[in-house]
Amino acid sequence: MIKVGDLVKIKSRKDNVIFRVNYIDNNSVQLKGEVIRLLCTSQLDDLVPCTIDEVKNVALPAILERDSKATIKGKVLHLDGDEVYLKKALKAYRQYGVKAIGYYIPEERMPEAINTLLHRHNPDIVVITGHDALLSEDKSRIYDISNYRNSSYFISATKECREYKPDLDSLVVIAGACQSFYEALIENGANFASSPSRENIHLFDPVIIASEIALTVYEYAKIERVLSNTINKNMGGLDTRGQARRIYLGGKSSNDT
Repeated sequence: MIKVGDLVKIKSRKDNVIFRVNYIDNNSVQLKGEVIRLLCTSQLDDLVPCTIDEVKNVALPAILERDSKATIKGKVLHLDGDEVYLKKALKAYRQYGVKAIGYYIPEERMPEAINTLLHRHNPDIVVITGHDALLSEDKSRIYDISNYRNSSYFISATKECREYKPDLDSLVVIAGACQSFYEALIENGANFASSPSRENIHLFDPVIIASEIALTVYEYAKIERVLSNTINKNMGGLDTRGQARRIYLGGKSSNDT
């Protein structure tokens, strides 16, 4: 008997994505991806139980090593609509040696909450993520914002970031989740967003991009490498400067000491 909290697969899906049961209402079940940022519903009779052993543990990809004594790294403000994912994301930032402040905020509350957090923390990089999904696979609705579960909230929060700092290199914004409205996020001020192909992203994909930008000294990051370092390879973005700064002592950089 499937119950709330169980790990399951959807029999009618061919991608073997593993979900966790959020709640059950008669035969309708809300599911969230265990490692992908996808929220969806299914019928109870279309589910099959699975175990934690079937969840793939993906190692964080290595990004270029930097001398921490020679730079001040960029600071990340991470808003996440999933509390479990947020804890995993903050652990990943620590592994990369990046300073990150995280808040669990339901997607619909992000637009009203973000302005206060921007002024409180003055970050170099903002991550706005959680869960999202296309409500209909009808291709004629791909540019219909009402066809997305949470993209409108990510877009509104991104707009708030650009009201705060319009310059894309003064505040780097990474926005979206699985199947989000990529073009609208970019048009409204995101440097990086998901998903150009309307496919799923891994829970760590925004973290990997944010960490790369936080550790890149103030020059344009090699965007092809940044995007290729993501796990699911389903994000896109614009030319963006790194947010780290070299430290100089008198006439010499700290690399010369």
